[in-house]
Amino acid sequence: MRNDYIEDVGMKIREIEAALEAVLFTMGQAVPLASLARSVEQDQEKTEKLLHEMMDRYEEEDRGIRLLELSGSFQLCTKKEYYENLIRVASEPKKQELSEAALET
Repeated sequence: MRNDYIEDVGMKIREIEAALEAVLFTMGQAVPLASLARSVEQDQEKTEKLLHEMMDRYEEEDRGIRLLELSGSFQLCTKKEYYENLIRVASEPKKQELSEAALET
């Protein structure tokens, strides 16, 4: 069982994974392992092992995102196979939305 290397800090392993995923998604850039470990109150070795398990699972489940390790940091990114899908959405014209104050003017 995977719980053998996660210290009891009141979080279950899935909660820790969800917290790591949320941090990585929100940051939108590579996050140092030390920062990720601090965010889930685990040591770096245990956090890194968990992140590598997450990487493997993303690949096994053939998700649209990947978890990359970049010089001791980790980052969520889109799989290259879905880049064209991303471009289609990113290149759509944006509807200009005005604030209440701008509408009143």
